[in-house]
Amino acid sequence: MDALYYLPLGGAGEIGMNLYLYGYGPRHSARWIIVDCGIGFPDAAHAPGVEVMTPDPQFIADRADALDGIFITHAHEDHIGAVARLWHKFNATVYCTKFPAEIAKRKFDEFGVSTKHIEICVPNEAVSAGPFSVSFFPMTHSIPETSALIIGTPLGKVFHTADFKIDDNPVFGAPMDKEAMRTLGEEGILALCCDSTNVFEPGVAGTEDEIRQPLRDVIAGCEGKIAATTFASNVARLKTLAEAARDSGRAIVIAGRAMRRMIEAAVQTGILTDFPQMISEEEARDVPDDHLFYLVTGSQGEGRAAMARIAGNTHPSVSLSEGDTVIFSSKTIPGNETDVSRIYNMLAERGIRVIDDGIADIHVSGHASRDELEEVYALLNPQIAIPMHGERRHLHEHAVMAKAWGADSSYVVPNGSMLQIAPGEPVIVDEVETGRLYVDGNQLIHSMDGVVRARKKMGMNGHIAVSIILDEAGDLIVESDARVTGAPEESNDWKGEVEGLIAEAVDDAIEGLKNKDRRDDDKIEETARRSARSAAYRLWGKKPETVVMLTRLDG
Repeated sequence: MDALYYLPLGGAGEIGMNLYLYGYGPRHSARWIIVDCGIGFPDAAHAPGVEVMTPDPQFIADRADALDGIFITHAHEDHIGAVARLWHKFNATVYCTKFPAEIAKRKFDEFGVSTKHIEICVPNEAVSAGPFSVSFFPMTHSIPETSALIIGTPLGKVFHTADFKIDDNPVFGAPMDKEAMRTLGEEGILALCCDSTNVFEPGVAGTEDEIRQPLRDVIAGCEGKIAATTFASNVARLKTLAEAARDSGRAIVIAGRAMRRMIEAAVQTGILTDFPQMISEEEARDVPDDHLFYLVTGSQGEGRAAMARIAGNTHPSVSLSEGDTVIFSSKTIPGNETDVSRIYNMLAERGIRVIDDGIADIHVSGHASRDELEEVYALLNPQIAIPMHGERRHLHEHAVMAKAWGADSSYVVPNGSMLQIAPGEPVIVDEVETGRLYVDGNQLIHSMDGVVRARKKMGMNGHIAVSIILDEAGDLIVESDARVTGAPEESNDWKGEVEGLIAEAVDDAIEGLKNKDRRDDDKIEETARRSARSAAYRLWGKKPETVVMLTRLDG
């Protein structure tokens, strides 16, 4: 039996890491398309050393021969950031409009993937992908060329909103075409898969116009240097901030590669034609402090971004001091509160003033609030509502409100749940394994591989390396050597150096083994590991991660 399926692998139960699948056909031989392929940013406490993560795409990677295309709705990193890194798992054409295509091409170049796999699409013109007919429907958001997708199938249409808000005077492009949306609703929308980010926010998100004057007022009232941060991909806000700085007589400096690349891409594609003139970080050295304005990355407290380095006074070319000002023109993504608060406190300790949207009206969201969501439901009149792009609490609230807004039924479908949308009453027909991949250095590892888990254990308990040299019979040729990282150097509770005491414990344990056990390498290594950890626990109450290096010498 042919059926229509919806399966989120990322983005449904969290904000970020969006990766949604739509399938059509018999369940075990369906054809599939991917909608978006984004990244997320892990909590450093849960994934130390990892700065980027992606959804685990194994389900669709195992079915790559049944994948008919990857459709990118817009160029925010949580929707496009993983497409080049994961492309080798899919080997499928990437479809998007011109501006997202430019960002995708730059990512493909970075990862050595041919850009011939990217196809630029024209809004409102259908693309055939297996059993699907997909059209890009222009929406308003905080980045140019954001599109909803109209996904046509033999069983009905799905309207996948992606990120959006209703802005009648957008910085880029035309306002959302409400009449075209109403016509779609009259023709019949089977399911609406809809953004849930601001479902708890009453009213409307607001327009970029509303913050122009407040930003000018804030900037005009500042003395000394100003550094402003927002999402690097929020091109509309970058333009608003730069214009407000220019109007206040300040020179504009970009500090952050991601932000500079986004502006360059917008200029190159002709979307951004009147961005205020910028100067280099080197030229800024000759500008008086009260005429400088920095646009910097790191609004979410990212450890390696420009704002964190400025707060820590380690940035190579941007230095703020007492009396200067930092403007956070952004919303903190849930989960990033601790990192952002840390930056605030680092700045405050140095006498640098912080201004955010709790102090002045300097931010409007790019996501629809409740009144806007309700209006979209009224225009499209969907039979089925499927909340997406949100934490579980967002999805559940959206599902309840969708019925009040006119949907016949609504379904909470978290990551890994496969919903059969049609035919018949929608029903969860399968649960697939899902998870996260960590970008660790230049490697892609699964979150359950144990690499990060071991790193967390080392961070909590320290690390011991033990070197043992034995002859063939298992007798020690020299005393064992222990090296400890993350241990206190001295204590009133023991006499002697901790490394020497651990090495002695290892030697005693080995010498206490039976002759046959001393010829067994595995037995020796396990005995050494256990004795080293036991000695450490006895000495300072921790059981460090321990590695044993065993060498046997002939003769």
